[in-house]
Amino acid sequence: MIETRIDKDKGLATIVLRPNNSASWQLNVLIFGSLAFLAFVIATYFAFHGLWMVLPFAGLEFAFLFTCIYIRLRANLSTEVITFDENNVIIERGYYHVEKTWKYHRTWSKIFVKNPLRRGYPKKIFIRSHGKELELGSFLNKQDKEILIRDLKNIVYA
Repeated sequence: MIETRIDKDKGLATIVLRPNNSASWQLNVLIFGSLAFLAFVIATYFAFHGLWMVLPFAGLEFAFLFTCIYIRLRANLSTEVITFDENNVIIERGYYHVEKTWKYHRTWSKIFVKNPLRRGYPKKIFIRSHGKELELGSFLNKQDKEILIRDLKNIVYA
């Protein structure tokens, strides 16, 4: 998901990049709860029939499923903010707050697009300055990357 704000009078712009979240935290908890309930009912049935070793493995299954859901949802919280001011291009990344910041001089920075090596893969967008480069929006899908390229062209060439 891309949110772009451009102030053409002052030459300032901000682009906020976020991954597409197909399901909210509440929906994922609901899915986890329903799967956990179903597995608990089945494990309890087997435990009453003398197969009590099913219960610890059902608990491990719950823990593994919850860990997978948590890791995926945490990755969906990642955010990139690209800010163009009069002299600088500032890229900030983080989950709940800014964790890393890169600052490039606007005059010396160059934004370029690399075509994918395999057909069907999305393009890669980089910013480069003084021999250092950084990929922008690595988590975006193909359509969002095309929108980002269009917005960056509008900002850089405006």
